[in-house]
Amino acid sequence: MRPFFARLILLLAATMFAPLASASDLLTPEERAWVAAHPRLRVAGSAAYGPFTFIDAEGRQRGLSADYIERLQALTGLRLEFQAPQPFADNLAALGRGDLDLIMALRATPERTRLFGFTRPFVTVPAVLLRRSGAASQELQPGETVAVSRGYAVAEFMHERFPDNPLQIEPDDKSLLRRLAGGEIGAAVADLAGATFLMRTEGIGNLRVLGDVGFSYDLAIGYRRDWPLLGRVLDKALARISADERQALADRWIGPERESERWQRALLWAAAAALLVVLLGLGLMLLWNRSLQRQVAARTEQLRLELAERRRLQDADHARAMAELANKAKSEFMSQASHELRTPLNAVLGFSQLLANDAERPLDEAQAHRVQHIERAAEHLLVLIDDMMSFSRIEGGSLSVKPVPTEAGPLLRRCVELARPAATAAGISLELDEVEALPEVQADPIRLEQVLHNLLSNAIKYNRSGGWVRVRAWGEAAQAFSIEVADGGLGLSSEQKAQLFQPFNRLGRSEQEGTGIGLVICKQLMERMGGRISVASEAGQGSRFTLVLRAA
Repeated sequence: MRPFFARLILLLAATMFAPLASASDLLTPEERAWVAAHPRLRVAGSAAYGPFTFIDAEGRQRGLSADYIERLQALTGLRLEFQAPQPFADNLAALGRGDLDLIMALRATPERTRLFGFTRPFVTVPAVLLRRSGAASQELQPGETVAVSRGYAVAEFMHERFPDNPLQIEPDDKSLLRRLAGGEIGAAVADLAGATFLMRTEGIGNLRVLGDVGFSYDLAIGYRRDWPLLGRVLDKALARISADERQALADRWIGPERESERWQRALLWAAAAALLVVLLGLGLMLLWNRSLQRQVAARTEQLRLELAERRRLQDADHARAMAELANKAKSEFMSQASHELRTPLNAVLGFSQLLANDAERPLDEAQAHRVQHIERAAEHLLVLIDDMMSFSRIEGGSLSVKPVPTEAGPLLRRCVELARPAATAAGISLELDEVEALPEVQADPIRLEQVLHNLLSNAIKYNRSGGWVRVRAWGEAAQAFSIEVADGGLGLSSEQKAQLFQPFNRLGRSEQEGTGIGLVICKQLMERMGGRISVASEAGQGSRFTLVLRAA
Protein backbone atom coordinates (compact mmCIF):
# COMPACT_ATOMS: atom_id res chain seq x y z
CA MET A 1 0.00 0.00 0.00
CA ARG A 2 2.98 2.38 0.47
CA PRO A 3 3.48 3.10 -3.27
CA PHE A 4 -0.21 4.12 -3.51
CA PHE A 5 0.09 6.56 -0.61
CA ALA A 6 3.36 7.90 -2.05
CA ARG A 7 1.54 8.68 -5.32
CA LEU A 8 -1.33 10.27 -3.40
CA ILE A 9 1.11 12.53 -1.48
CA LEU A 10 2.77 13.41 -4.79
CA LEU A 11 -0.63 14.42 -6.23
CA LEU A 12 -1.42 16.58 -3.21
CA ALA A 13 1.99 18.24 -3.38
CA ALA A 14 1.60 18.90 -7.09
CA THR A 15 -1.79 20.52 -6.46
CA MET A 16 -0.54 22.65 -3.55
CA PHE A 17 2.51 23.95 -5.38
CA ALA A 18 0.93 24.14 -8.85
CA PRO A 19 1.10 27.98 -8.95
CA LEU A 20 4.91 27.71 -8.83
CA ALA A 21 4.84 26.06 -12.29
CA SER A 22 3.30 28.96 -14.23
CA ALA A 23 2.71 29.22 -17.97
CA SER A 24 5.71 31.54 -18.32
CA ASP A 25 8.25 28.69 -18.07
CA LEU A 26 6.14 26.28 -20.18
CA LEU A 27 4.77 28.23 -23.18
CA THR A 28 6.35 30.24 -25.96
CA PRO A 29 5.50 33.97 -26.32
CA GLU A 30 3.18 33.09 -29.23
CA GLU A 31 1.36 30.48 -27.10
CA ARG A 32 1.07 32.83 -24.10
CA ALA A 33 -0.40 35.47 -26.41
CA TRP A 34 -2.99 32.97 -27.65
CA VAL A 35 -3.91 32.06 -24.06
CA ALA A 36 -4.30 35.73 -23.20
CA ALA A 37 -6.62 36.17 -26.20
CA HIS A 38 -8.70 33.09 -25.25
CA PRO A 39 -8.77 33.07 -21.42
CA ARG A 40 -12.03 31.09 -21.08
CA LEU A 41 -12.66 27.83 -22.90
CA ARG A 42 -15.92 25.86 -22.97
CA VAL A 43 -15.60 22.22 -21.89
CA ALA A 44 -18.26 19.61 -22.69
CA GLY A 45 -20.24 18.56 -19.62
CA SER A 46 -21.71 15.11 -18.94
CA ALA A 47 -24.10 14.00 -16.21
CA ALA A 48 -23.17 10.30 -16.16
CA TYR A 49 -19.84 9.57 -17.89
CA GLY A 50 -18.28 8.21 -14.70
CA PRO A 51 -15.61 7.98 -13.60
CA PHE A 52 -14.40 10.62 -16.07
CA THR A 53 -17.17 13.25 -15.87
CA PHE A 54 -20.36 13.11 -13.79
CA ILE A 55 -22.61 15.26 -11.58
CA ASP A 56 -22.27 14.61 -7.83
CA ALA A 57 -24.97 15.00 -5.15
CA GLU A 58 -24.17 18.72 -4.82
CA GLY A 59 -24.58 19.37 -8.55
CA ARG A 60 -20.85 19.72 -9.31
CA GLN A 61 -18.94 18.24 -12.25
CA ARG A 62 -16.49 15.70 -10.83
CA GLY A 63 -14.32 12.83 -12.00
CA LEU A 64 -10.90 12.12 -13.50
CA SER A 65 -11.43 14.72 -16.24
CA ALA A 66 -12.23 17.40 -13.65
CA ASP A 67 -8.97 16.60 -11.81
CA TYR A 68 -7.00 16.93 -15.04
CA ILE A 69 -8.71 20.26 -15.79
CA GLU A 70 -7.50 21.64 -12.45
CA ARG A 71 -3.91 20.68 -13.30
CA LEU A 72 -4.15 22.02 -16.86
CA GLN A 73 -5.49 25.37 -15.59
CA ALA A 74 -2.63 25.67 -13.12
CA LEU A 75 -0.02 24.86 -15.78
CA THR A 76 -1.36 27.00 -18.67
CA GLY A 77 -3.31 29.89 -17.16
CA LEU A 78 -6.40 28.90 -19.19
CA ARG A 79 -9.85 28.99 -17.57
CA LEU A 80 -11.62 25.74 -18.51
CA GLU A 81 -15.34 25.89 -17.70
CA PHE A 82 -17.74 22.94 -17.83
CA GLN A 83 -20.92 23.62 -19.79
CA ALA A 84 -24.40 22.24 -19.01
CA PRO A 85 -24.41 18.42 -19.29
CA GLN A 86 -25.53 17.10 -22.70
CA PRO A 87 -25.69 13.63 -24.31
CA PHE A 88 -22.37 12.41 -25.76
CA ALA A 89 -23.54 12.64 -29.39
CA ASP A 90 -24.76 16.23 -28.86
CA ASN A 91 -21.39 17.23 -27.38
CA LEU A 92 -19.57 15.79 -30.42
CA ALA A 93 -21.83 17.79 -32.77
CA ALA A 94 -21.32 20.97 -30.71
CA LEU A 95 -17.52 20.61 -30.85
CA GLY A 96 -17.70 20.22 -34.63
CA ARG A 97 -19.81 23.42 -34.92
CA GLY A 98 -17.51 25.40 -32.64
CA ASP A 99 -20.15 25.71 -29.88
CA LEU A 100 -17.71 23.85 -27.58
CA ASP A 101 -13.94 24.27 -27.40
CA LEU A 102 -12.86 20.86 -26.09
CA ILE A 103 -14.08 17.46 -24.87
CA MET A 104 -12.15 15.58 -22.17
CA ALA A 105 -11.57 11.78 -22.32
CA LEU A 106 -12.28 11.32 -26.06
CA ARG A 107 -10.90 8.53 -28.24
CA ALA A 108 -9.35 9.53 -31.58
CA THR A 109 -10.96 7.59 -34.46
CA PRO A 110 -10.27 8.14 -38.18
CA GLU A 111 -13.64 9.85 -38.56
CA ARG A 112 -13.13 12.12 -35.55
CA THR A 113 -9.58 13.12 -36.53
CA ARG A 114 -11.04 14.62 -39.70
CA LEU A 115 -13.29 16.83 -37.58
CA PHE A 116 -11.31 17.59 -34.40
CA GLY A 117 -7.78 18.00 -33.13
CA PHE A 118 -6.47 15.58 -30.48
CA THR A 119 -3.80 15.78 -27.80
CA ARG A 120 -1.65 12.88 -26.71
CA PRO A 121 -3.64 10.21 -24.74
CA PHE A 122 -3.61 10.69 -20.98
CA VAL A 123 -5.36 7.45 -19.88
CA THR A 124 -6.00 4.00 -21.38
CA VAL A 125 -9.07 1.88 -20.48
CA PRO A 126 -9.84 -1.66 -21.84
CA ALA A 127 -13.24 -2.71 -23.17
CA VAL A 128 -14.56 -5.86 -21.44
CA LEU A 129 -17.30 -8.47 -21.88
CA LEU A 130 -20.03 -8.39 -19.19
CA ARG A 131 -22.66 -10.98 -18.23
CA ARG A 132 -25.02 -11.66 -15.34
CA SER A 133 -23.60 -13.66 -12.43
CA GLY A 134 -24.27 -17.37 -12.88
CA ALA A 135 -24.41 -17.23 -16.69
CA ALA A 136 -23.42 -20.58 -18.21
CA SER A 137 -21.31 -19.11 -21.04
CA GLN A 138 -18.03 -17.39 -20.20
CA GLU A 139 -17.24 -16.22 -23.75
CA LEU A 140 -19.14 -14.57 -26.58
CA GLN A 141 -20.91 -17.30 -28.56
CA PRO A 142 -21.12 -17.34 -32.40
CA GLY A 143 -24.28 -15.58 -33.56
CA GLU A 144 -25.05 -14.21 -30.06
CA THR A 145 -26.33 -10.62 -29.91
CA VAL A 146 -24.09 -8.26 -27.92
CA ALA A 147 -25.14 -4.83 -26.64
CA VAL A 148 -23.01 -1.65 -26.81
CA SER A 149 -23.72 1.99 -25.99
CA ARG A 150 -24.54 4.50 -28.74
CA GLY A 151 -21.70 6.72 -29.98
CA TYR A 152 -18.77 4.67 -28.61
CA ALA A 153 -15.87 3.52 -30.83
CA VAL A 154 -16.06 -0.07 -29.56
CA ALA A 155 -19.17 -0.61 -31.71
CA GLU A 156 -17.13 -0.31 -34.93
CA PHE A 157 -14.46 -2.63 -33.46
CA MET A 158 -17.04 -5.27 -32.51
CA HIS A 159 -18.59 -5.07 -35.99
CA GLU A 160 -15.19 -5.72 -37.62
CA ARG A 161 -13.79 -8.23 -35.09
CA PHE A 162 -17.01 -10.19 -34.49
CA PRO A 163 -19.01 -9.85 -37.74
CA ASP A 164 -21.19 -12.89 -36.87
CA ASN A 165 -22.46 -11.27 -33.66
CA PRO A 166 -25.31 -8.76 -34.20
CA LEU A 167 -24.99 -5.49 -32.25
CA GLN A 168 -27.78 -4.08 -30.09
CA ILE A 169 -27.33 -0.33 -29.54
CA GLU A 170 -28.37 1.06 -26.13
CA PRO A 171 -28.84 4.81 -25.36
CA ASP A 172 -26.08 4.92 -22.72
CA ASP A 173 -24.01 2.78 -20.32
CA LYS A 174 -26.52 3.10 -17.46
CA SER A 175 -29.36 1.74 -19.58
CA LEU A 176 -27.07 -1.01 -20.91
CA LEU A 177 -26.03 -2.22 -17.44
CA ARG A 178 -29.56 -2.05 -15.99
CA ARG A 179 -31.02 -4.11 -18.87
CA LEU A 180 -28.15 -6.60 -18.60
CA ALA A 181 -28.72 -6.93 -14.84
CA GLY A 182 -32.48 -7.41 -15.42
CA GLY A 183 -31.96 -10.24 -17.91
CA GLU A 184 -33.21 -8.31 -20.98
CA ILE A 185 -29.70 -8.54 -22.50
CA GLY A 186 -27.47 -11.62 -22.45
CA ALA A 187 -24.06 -10.04 -23.14
CA ALA A 188 -22.65 -6.52 -23.32
CA VAL A 189 -19.34 -4.78 -24.01
CA ALA A 190 -18.34 -1.56 -22.23
CA ASP A 191 -15.21 0.18 -21.00
CA LEU A 192 -14.04 -1.29 -17.69
CA ALA A 193 -13.70 2.03 -15.83
CA GLY A 194 -17.19 3.27 -16.71
CA ALA A 195 -18.81 -0.13 -16.12
CA THR A 196 -17.30 -0.68 -12.66
CA PHE A 197 -18.08 2.91 -11.66
CA LEU A 198 -21.76 2.56 -12.59
CA MET A 199 -22.04 -0.89 -10.99
CA ARG A 200 -20.80 0.63 -7.73
CA THR A 201 -22.79 3.88 -7.78
CA GLU A 202 -26.03 2.30 -9.07
CA GLY A 203 -25.89 -0.67 -6.69
CA ILE A 204 -25.79 -3.26 -9.50
CA GLY A 205 -24.31 -6.34 -7.85
CA ASN A 206 -25.27 -9.25 -10.11
CA LEU A 207 -22.92 -8.60 -13.05
CA ARG A 208 -19.53 -10.18 -13.78
CA VAL A 209 -16.55 -8.91 -15.78
CA LEU A 210 -15.45 -11.88 -17.92
CA GLY A 211 -12.41 -10.48 -19.72
CA ASP A 212 -10.85 -8.12 -22.24
CA VAL A 213 -12.31 -8.22 -25.80
CA GLY A 214 -9.08 -6.97 -27.39
CA PHE A 215 -9.99 -3.28 -27.63
CA SER A 216 -8.90 -0.37 -25.47
CA TYR A 217 -9.77 3.31 -25.28
CA ASP A 218 -6.69 5.56 -25.53
CA LEU A 219 -8.45 8.66 -24.22
CA ALA A 220 -7.13 12.11 -25.14
CA ILE A 221 -8.51 15.68 -25.21
CA GLY A 222 -10.44 16.58 -28.35
CA TYR A 223 -10.34 20.25 -29.32
CA ARG A 224 -11.48 22.56 -32.12
CA ARG A 225 -9.56 21.76 -35.28
CA ASP A 226 -9.25 25.47 -36.19
CA TRP A 227 -7.25 26.10 -32.97
CA PRO A 228 -3.94 24.16 -33.45
CA LEU A 229 -2.20 26.40 -30.89
CA LEU A 230 -4.65 25.12 -28.24
CA GLY A 231 -3.47 21.57 -29.01
CA ARG A 232 0.16 22.59 -28.56
CA VAL A 233 -0.60 24.27 -25.23
CA LEU A 234 -2.51 21.27 -23.92
CA ASP A 235 0.14 18.77 -25.10
CA LYS A 236 2.86 20.71 -23.31
CA ALA A 237 0.80 20.79 -20.12
CA LEU A 238 0.07 17.04 -20.31
CA ALA A 239 3.77 16.33 -20.88
CA ARG A 240 4.59 18.32 -17.72
CA ILE A 241 2.37 16.00 -15.61
CA SER A 242 4.66 13.16 -14.48
CA ALA A 243 3.88 9.46 -14.80
CA ASP A 244 3.57 9.08 -11.02
CA GLU A 245 1.14 12.00 -10.81
CA ARG A 246 -0.95 10.60 -13.70
CA GLN A 247 -1.01 7.24 -11.91
CA ALA A 248 -2.16 8.90 -8.69
CA LEU A 249 -4.93 10.73 -10.57
CA ALA A 250 -6.08 7.47 -12.19
CA ASP A 251 -5.92 5.54 -8.89
CA ARG A 252 -8.37 7.98 -7.33
CA TRP A 253 -11.15 7.16 -9.81
CA ILE A 254 -10.40 4.04 -11.83
CA GLY A 255 -8.93 1.81 -9.12
CA PRO A 256 -7.70 -1.74 -9.72
CA GLU A 257 -8.25 -1.81 -13.49
CA ARG A 258 -5.43 0.70 -14.05
CA GLU A 259 -2.90 -0.57 -11.49
CA SER A 260 0.46 -2.26 -11.89
CA GLU A 261 1.48 -5.48 -10.21
CA ARG A 262 2.11 -3.57 -6.95
CA TRP A 263 -1.51 -2.38 -7.00
CA GLN A 264 -2.65 -5.96 -7.63
CA ARG A 265 -0.98 -6.98 -4.38
CA ALA A 266 -2.63 -4.06 -2.61
CA LEU A 267 -5.99 -5.13 -4.06
CA LEU A 268 -5.55 -8.60 -2.58
CA TRP A 269 -5.26 -7.03 0.88
CA ALA A 270 -8.24 -4.79 0.21
CA ALA A 271 -10.33 -7.77 -0.93
CA ALA A 272 -9.30 -9.73 2.17
CA ALA A 273 -10.29 -6.78 4.37
CA ALA A 274 -13.67 -6.54 2.60
CA LEU A 275 -14.21 -10.27 3.13
CA LEU A 276 -13.38 -9.86 6.84
CA VAL A 277 -15.97 -7.09 7.10
CA VAL A 278 -18.56 -9.38 5.50
CA LEU A 279 -17.70 -12.17 7.97
CA LEU A 280 -18.04 -9.79 10.90
CA GLY A 281 -21.34 -8.52 9.52
CA LEU A 282 -22.68 -12.07 9.23
CA GLY A 283 -21.57 -12.84 12.77
CA LEU A 284 -23.28 -9.73 14.11
CA MET A 285 -26.42 -10.64 12.19
CA LEU A 286 -26.47 -14.12 13.79
CA LEU A 287 -25.85 -12.67 17.26
CA TRP A 288 -28.64 -10.14 16.76
CA ASN A 289 -30.94 -12.92 15.59
CA ARG A 290 -30.24 -14.93 18.76
CA SER A 291 -30.78 -11.82 20.86
CA LEU A 292 -34.15 -11.25 19.17
CA GLN A 293 -35.10 -14.88 19.81
CA ARG A 294 -34.27 -14.51 23.52
CA GLN A 295 -36.25 -11.25 23.70
CA VAL A 296 -39.25 -12.88 22.01
CA ALA A 297 -39.07 -15.87 24.41
CA ALA A 298 -38.76 -13.60 27.47
CA ARG A 299 -41.65 -11.38 26.38
CA THR A 300 -43.82 -14.37 25.58
CA GLU A 301 -43.16 -15.87 29.04
CA GLN A 302 -43.93 -12.56 30.72
CA LEU A 303 -47.23 -12.29 28.88
CA ARG A 304 -48.08 -15.92 29.71
CA LEU A 305 -47.67 -15.14 33.44
CA GLU A 306 -49.86 -12.06 33.08
CA LEU A 307 -52.53 -14.14 31.36
CA ALA A 308 -52.44 -16.67 34.19
CA GLU A 309 -52.85 -13.89 36.77
CA ARG A 310 -55.43 -11.71 35.06
CA ARG A 311 -57.31 -14.15 32.76
CA ARG A 312 -58.02 -11.39 30.35
CA LEU A 313 -58.32 -11.98 26.61
CA GLN A 314 -57.03 -8.52 25.83
CA ASP A 315 -53.64 -9.32 27.37
CA ALA A 316 -53.47 -12.57 25.36
CA ASP A 317 -54.19 -10.72 22.09
CA HIS A 318 -51.58 -8.12 22.94
CA ALA A 319 -48.94 -10.77 23.68
CA ARG A 320 -49.62 -12.56 20.40
CA ALA A 321 -49.43 -9.29 18.44
CA MET A 322 -46.13 -8.33 20.05
CA ALA A 323 -44.60 -11.76 19.38
CA GLU A 324 -45.70 -11.67 15.72
CA LEU A 325 -44.32 -8.14 15.31
CA ALA A 326 -40.94 -9.10 16.77
CA ASN A 327 -40.76 -12.25 14.63
CA LYS A 328 -41.68 -10.26 11.50
CA ALA A 329 -39.00 -7.66 12.29
CA LYS A 330 -36.45 -10.45 12.72
CA SER A 331 -37.44 -12.10 9.43
CA GLU A 332 -37.40 -8.80 7.55
CA PHE A 333 -33.99 -7.95 8.99
CA MET A 334 -32.55 -11.35 8.04
CA SER A 335 -33.95 -11.12 4.52
CA GLN A 336 -32.75 -7.53 3.96
CA ALA A 337 -29.33 -8.13 5.52
CA SER A 338 -28.81 -11.31 3.48
CA HIS A 339 -29.74 -9.46 0.29
CA GLU A 340 -27.45 -6.51 1.06
CA LEU A 341 -24.51 -8.83 1.81
CA ARG A 342 -24.72 -10.24 -1.72
CA THR A 343 -23.58 -6.96 -3.36
CA PRO A 344 -20.10 -6.68 -1.72
CA LEU A 345 -19.64 -10.45 -2.02
CA ASN A 346 -20.36 -10.34 -5.76
CA ALA A 347 -17.84 -7.50 -6.05
CA VAL A 348 -15.22 -9.58 -4.17
CA LEU A 349 -15.90 -12.55 -6.47
CA GLY A 350 -15.91 -10.42 -9.63
CA PHE A 351 -12.64 -8.65 -8.94
CA SER A 352 -10.88 -11.83 -7.72
CA GLN A 353 -11.96 -13.62 -10.92
CA LEU A 354 -10.80 -10.64 -13.00
CA LEU A 355 -7.39 -10.79 -11.30
CA ALA A 356 -7.12 -14.56 -11.79
CA ASN A 357 -8.04 -14.38 -15.50
CA ASP A 358 -6.00 -11.30 -16.48
CA ALA A 359 -3.91 -12.61 -19.38
CA GLU A 360 -1.96 -9.36 -19.79
CA ARG A 361 -0.92 -9.15 -16.12
CA PRO A 362 -0.89 -12.75 -14.83
CA LEU A 363 -0.51 -13.35 -11.12
CA ASP A 364 2.42 -15.22 -9.70
CA GLU A 365 1.82 -18.54 -7.89
CA ALA A 366 1.49 -17.02 -4.41
CA GLN A 367 -0.94 -14.34 -5.62
CA ALA A 368 -3.03 -16.90 -7.52
CA HIS A 369 -3.18 -19.09 -4.39
CA ARG A 370 -4.40 -16.15 -2.31
CA VAL A 371 -7.02 -15.23 -4.90
CA GLN A 372 -8.28 -18.84 -4.81
CA HIS A 373 -8.64 -18.58 -1.01
CA ILE A 374 -10.63 -15.35 -1.37
CA GLU A 375 -12.89 -16.85 -4.07
CA ARG A 376 -13.57 -20.09 -2.11
CA ALA A 377 -14.37 -18.15 1.07
CA ALA A 378 -16.69 -15.78 -0.81
CA GLU A 379 -18.51 -18.69 -2.51
CA HIS A 380 -18.95 -20.38 0.89
CA LEU A 381 -20.44 -17.15 2.27
CA LEU A 382 -22.89 -17.00 -0.64
CA VAL A 383 -24.10 -20.51 0.29
CA LEU A 384 -24.57 -19.44 3.92
CA ILE A 385 -26.46 -16.32 2.83
CA ASP A 386 -28.74 -18.43 0.60
CA ASP A 387 -29.51 -20.65 3.62
CA MET A 388 -30.30 -17.57 5.73
CA MET A 389 -32.62 -16.21 3.02
CA SER A 390 -34.41 -19.58 2.68
CA PHE A 391 -34.85 -19.78 6.47
CA SER A 392 -36.18 -16.21 6.57
CA ARG A 393 -38.64 -16.90 3.73
CA ILE A 394 -39.85 -20.09 5.43
CA GLU A 395 -40.42 -18.27 8.72
CA GLY A 396 -42.16 -15.42 6.90
CA GLY A 397 -44.39 -17.81 4.93
CA SER A 398 -43.21 -16.49 1.55
CA LEU A 399 -41.37 -19.60 0.32
CA SER A 400 -43.32 -21.29 -2.49
CA VAL A 401 -43.62 -25.10 -2.40
CA LYS A 402 -45.66 -26.82 -5.17
CA PRO A 403 -45.76 -30.65 -5.00
CA VAL A 404 -46.28 -32.29 -8.41
CA PRO A 405 -45.76 -35.84 -9.75
CA THR A 406 -41.97 -36.16 -10.07
CA GLU A 407 -39.74 -38.93 -11.44
CA ALA A 408 -37.54 -39.88 -8.49
CA GLY A 409 -34.87 -41.84 -10.39
CA PRO A 410 -33.40 -39.03 -12.54
CA LEU A 411 -33.62 -36.61 -9.62
CA LEU A 412 -31.64 -38.95 -7.32
CA ARG A 413 -28.99 -39.61 -9.99
CA ARG A 414 -28.57 -35.86 -10.58
CA CYS A 415 -28.13 -35.11 -6.88
CA VAL A 416 -25.59 -37.89 -6.37
CA GLU A 417 -23.54 -36.83 -9.41
CA LEU A 418 -23.44 -33.23 -8.17
CA ALA A 419 -22.16 -34.42 -4.77
CA ARG A 420 -19.61 -36.87 -6.20
CA PRO A 421 -16.72 -34.35 -6.70
CA ALA A 422 -16.92 -33.30 -3.04
CA ALA A 423 -17.00 -36.93 -1.92
CA THR A 424 -13.99 -37.80 -4.08
CA ALA A 425 -12.03 -34.83 -2.73
CA ALA A 426 -12.79 -35.95 0.85
CA GLY A 427 -11.87 -39.60 0.15
CA ILE A 428 -15.47 -40.77 0.66
CA SER A 429 -17.12 -43.62 -1.29
CA LEU A 430 -20.53 -42.45 -2.63
CA GLU A 431 -22.94 -45.13 -3.91
CA LEU A 432 -26.47 -45.03 -5.36
CA ASP A 433 -28.64 -48.16 -5.45
CA GLU A 434 -30.58 -49.07 -8.60
CA VAL A 435 -33.33 -46.49 -9.25
CA GLU A 436 -34.67 -47.52 -12.69
CA ALA A 437 -37.99 -49.02 -11.49
CA LEU A 438 -38.95 -46.34 -8.98
CA PRO A 439 -42.51 -44.91 -9.14
CA GLU A 440 -43.26 -41.19 -9.35
CA VAL A 441 -43.34 -39.25 -6.09
CA GLN A 442 -45.55 -36.28 -5.11
CA ALA A 443 -42.99 -33.53 -4.43
CA ASP A 444 -41.66 -30.13 -5.46
CA PRO A 445 -38.58 -31.20 -7.50
CA ILE A 446 -36.60 -28.04 -6.72
CA ARG A 447 -37.21 -28.26 -2.95
CA LEU A 448 -36.62 -32.02 -2.89
CA GLU A 449 -33.26 -31.51 -4.59
CA GLN A 450 -32.44 -28.81 -2.01
CA VAL A 451 -33.17 -31.28 0.82
CA LEU A 452 -31.10 -34.07 -0.79
CA HIS A 453 -28.15 -31.75 -1.49
CA ASN A 454 -28.16 -30.73 2.18
CA LEU A 455 -28.25 -34.34 3.43
CA LEU A 456 -25.50 -35.48 1.04
CA SER A 457 -23.33 -32.50 1.95
CA ASN A 458 -23.70 -33.27 5.68
CA ALA A 459 -23.00 -36.98 5.13
CA ILE A 460 -19.72 -36.09 3.38
CA LYS A 461 -18.78 -33.25 5.75
CA TYR A 462 -19.31 -35.23 8.98
CA ASN A 463 -17.60 -38.38 7.69
CA ARG A 464 -14.04 -39.58 7.85
CA SER A 465 -11.37 -40.35 5.25
CA GLY A 466 -12.08 -43.72 3.67
CA GLY A 467 -15.71 -43.61 4.80
CA TRP A 468 -18.84 -44.29 2.77
CA VAL A 469 -22.20 -42.74 1.87
CA ARG A 470 -25.08 -44.77 0.39
CA VAL A 471 -28.33 -43.52 -1.18
CA ARG A 472 -31.29 -45.77 -1.85
CA ALA A 473 -35.03 -45.39 -2.44
CA TRP A 474 -38.05 -47.68 -2.48
CA GLY A 475 -41.81 -47.49 -2.73
CA GLU A 476 -44.87 -48.84 -4.54
CA ALA A 477 -47.79 -47.16 -6.28
CA ALA A 478 -50.46 -45.68 -3.93
CA GLN A 479 -48.11 -46.17 -0.95
CA ALA A 480 -45.53 -44.09 0.84
CA PHE A 481 -42.27 -43.45 -0.99
CA SER A 482 -38.98 -43.44 0.97
CA ILE A 483 -35.47 -42.12 0.29
CA GLU A 484 -32.58 -43.00 2.59
CA VAL A 485 -29.18 -41.27 2.90
CA ALA A 486 -26.89 -43.37 5.11
CA ASP A 487 -23.24 -42.86 6.05
CA GLY A 488 -20.53 -44.46 8.17
CA GLY A 489 -19.38 -41.16 9.66
CA LEU A 490 -19.24 -39.59 13.12
CA GLY A 491 -22.84 -40.29 14.10
CA LEU A 492 -24.91 -38.53 16.79
CA SER A 493 -25.33 -39.03 20.53
CA SER A 494 -28.79 -39.15 22.12
CA GLU A 495 -28.37 -35.57 23.33
CA GLN A 496 -27.36 -34.37 19.86
CA LYS A 497 -30.34 -36.13 18.24
CA ALA A 498 -32.70 -34.34 20.64
CA GLN A 499 -31.29 -30.96 19.51
CA LEU A 500 -30.93 -31.85 15.81
CA PHE A 501 -33.71 -29.68 14.37
CA GLN A 502 -33.14 -26.59 16.53
CA PRO A 503 -32.15 -23.50 14.48
CA PHE A 504 -28.54 -22.29 14.84
CA ASN A 505 -27.59 -25.26 17.04
CA ARG A 506 -24.22 -26.61 15.78
CA LEU A 507 -24.34 -29.62 18.16
CA GLY A 508 -20.91 -28.74 19.53
CA ARG A 509 -19.19 -29.11 16.14
CA SER A 510 -17.85 -25.58 15.82
CA GLU A 511 -14.79 -26.75 13.85
CA GLN A 512 -17.01 -27.53 10.83
CA GLU A 513 -18.38 -24.83 8.50
CA GLY A 514 -22.10 -24.04 8.64
CA THR A 515 -24.84 -22.10 10.44
CA GLY A 516 -26.93 -24.86 12.01
CA ILE A 517 -30.07 -24.15 9.96
CA GLY A 518 -29.69 -26.60 7.06
CA LEU A 519 -31.61 -29.47 8.69
CA VAL A 520 -34.23 -27.02 10.01
CA ILE A 521 -34.84 -25.93 6.39
CA CYS A 522 -35.02 -29.60 5.29
CA LYS A 523 -37.63 -30.41 7.96
CA GLN A 524 -39.79 -27.39 7.03
CA LEU A 525 -39.61 -28.18 3.30
CA MET A 526 -40.52 -31.85 3.83
CA GLU A 527 -43.55 -30.91 5.95
CA ARG A 528 -44.72 -28.40 3.32
CA MET A 529 -44.52 -31.14 0.69
CA GLY A 530 -46.73 -33.36 2.86
CA GLY A 531 -43.86 -35.59 3.98
CA ARG A 532 -41.53 -36.03 6.92
CA ILE A 533 -37.86 -36.57 7.79
CA SER A 534 -36.47 -38.90 10.46
CA VAL A 535 -33.00 -39.90 11.68
CA ALA A 536 -31.45 -42.98 13.23
CA SER A 537 -27.88 -42.65 14.54
CA GLU A 538 -25.35 -43.69 17.17
CA ALA A 539 -22.17 -41.87 18.14
CA GLY A 540 -19.25 -43.19 16.10
CA GLN A 541 -21.51 -45.53 14.05
CA GLY A 542 -22.78 -43.16 11.34
CA SER A 543 -26.27 -41.82 10.63
CA ARG A 544 -29.29 -42.74 8.50
CA PHE A 545 -31.69 -40.00 7.39
CA THR A 546 -35.00 -41.12 5.86
CA LEU A 547 -37.36 -38.99 3.80
CA VAL A 548 -40.97 -40.18 3.48
CA LEU A 549 -43.27 -38.72 0.80
CA ARG A 550 -46.51 -39.66 -0.88
CA ALA A 551 -46.30 -41.70 -4.06
CA ALA A 552 -47.88 -39.92 -7.03
